[in-house]
Amino acid sequence: MQWKGVVHGNVVVLDEGGELPNGVRVTVIMDQTDGSRTEEVTPDDLEQRRIWAAQIRAFGQKLRGRQVHLGDLVLEGREELEERA
Repeated sequence: MQWKGVVHGNVVVLDEGGELPNGVRVTVIMDQTDGSRTEEVTPDDLEQRRIWAAQIRAFGQKLRGRQVHLGDLVLEGREELEERA
């Protein structure tokens, strides 16, 4: 199976209609034929990623033991990322 998408903030957002089951392992191969180029990751970028990772872990701790339906939140997040692109 093959899906395409775009990376936003180190997260792959699949093209419309692309859905994968939760927990499935994937391999990502960068398509360099579209003319995009890789950008250098600066120390500031790494620090921002560490901050985001800490925020994500804290959010996960708040949700621990609770049943949460994240479908709508995922869709809202995808829309926000697409607006930024």
